[in-house]
Amino acid sequence: MLIFELTAELDSLGLAGRLTECGAASYVVSGDRPRVVCECGPALYPRVAQLVAGTMTRDWLQARVVDRVNRMEPLWAAEEVQFHAIIELSETRLKNRPVAGHTLDEWQSMLARALASQFGRSVCVALDPFARFRLHRAVVELALRVRDRLAAALLEDEYEESLAMLRYMLDEQPACEAELHVYITPEGIWVTDAEGARVSDAQIERVALQDEDVTSEDLAMTLLITRSPWRIVVHDGYPDAPWPSFSETLSRVFGDRATLCTGCAACGTKAPAEAQRPREKSHREPTLRRRLALRERGPAEEGGLGEG
Repeated sequence: MLIFELTAELDSLGLAGRLTECGAASYVVSGDRPRVVCECGPALYPRVAQLVAGTMTRDWLQARVVDRVNRMEPLWAAEEVQFHAIIELSETRLKNRPVAGHTLDEWQSMLARALASQFGRSVCVALDPFARFRLHRAVVELALRVRDRLAAALLEDEYEESLAMLRYMLDEQPACEAELHVYITPEGIWVTDAEGARVSDAQIERVALQDEDVTSEDLAMTLLITRSPWRIVVHDGYPDAPWPSFSETLSRVFGDRATLCTGCAACGTKAPAEAQRPREKSHREPTLRRRLALRERGPAEEGGLGEG
């Protein structure tokens, strides 16, 4: 006879049913800590150990990861944490992604061997402390991964909100019959007209000087929305830019009006010195500044938009 002490959130009836299906007579004893009593001979110990280990590396592991993330990130809704934990565990198992040096199948096998060894010393096993000791490293790493997923989801939401704001501002601008070219490099971004003359706007740049965090991306996007050209040709010299790349943002905001250059002599041109601005922030942090919104722009001054 083997006796397994379970935590309240584990499905004791489900475990007892699976153990019965493998040939062991099992039943549940209710109480503060549910117990599953399994009547079987030593020949079934390896199979029982595998079934119990499977429960611990699925249901128990998920519950512990969710609990740890909830303590790390108390402001997140429990349902959101649960959702991302399920996705992370499912992908990790399906893709055989290592966790703390082992796949989840390997963790299950190691736990099963430890359980089978425990059966020889005691008929009663408290599964929660047993798994906490054996699976601690897996819980810690999976919790960090789920936290990263939550952070990425937040960035996605902020990015979508920024895109919606930019599309709204663009819709407020009448499209002009102009073609502009955008050159993207690791050093910065600049805009030219169809003839290759650099396009700039002194008023936008004056606003930008008031905020040291404004990047060349902010300037270029504000300029493009202000000009609202009917066609934008994107010369992407930074295809490996971290998400969200400026090329992707242009496509999401301008739609069919933005086309990617498939190759031209100008794509290899280095950015002019006056167009280079250091990238002070990662692409993973939304850099679209509301303070550069068109509503802050007054009537065009000094003859309107300047070109350089």
